[in-house]
Amino acid sequence: MNIWTHLWFATLVITDRLLGTNIVERELIRLKRQMEAFENQATAIQQQMEELSHLLHVTQVELCVIYLRQRHILQPETWLRFAPAGNADDESELDIIIDRLVKHNLAAIRTEAISGQTYVYHLRPDWAAISDLMNTWRKHIDPATASWLEKIRNSENGKIHH
Repeated sequence: MNIWTHLWFATLVITDRLLGTNIVERELIRLKRQMEAFENQATAIQQQMEELSHLLHVTQVELCVIYLRQRHILQPETWLRFAPAGNADDESELDIIIDRLVKHNLAAIRTEAISGQTYVYHLRPDWAAISDLMNTWRKHIDPATASWLEKIRNSENGKIHH
């Protein structure tokens, strides 16, 4: 409490004693109610922040799924294989995939040494876990992405059979 609050309460105590009123008690009750209201607001804000944080995570995973879908379309035979030494874009994209999927146990990655300091990375997404995560926010997910994810999840080894 600052000095003005202390002076305010000192004035209330003196007035309360001189006049025989319950001003201090009423003021303490009012302040207690105000504190409870602030605490309720803080709790609501914290819940909203947690919900938004979770939604951000799901959105990042969805972007990774969209990226993998694009790779599946453009490189159907090697879409889960990353060779950063041959492609600078692969390196930054692989870092994002590792950060958003592998570190959250939504995928595994296997490293294969090709020669010397050259490596190839094989991604193994856990489609069931990704799909379960995405289903928690199904109303926010692109329907085409959700449909593709279900096809992948229900297929063998990530290969879609038409």
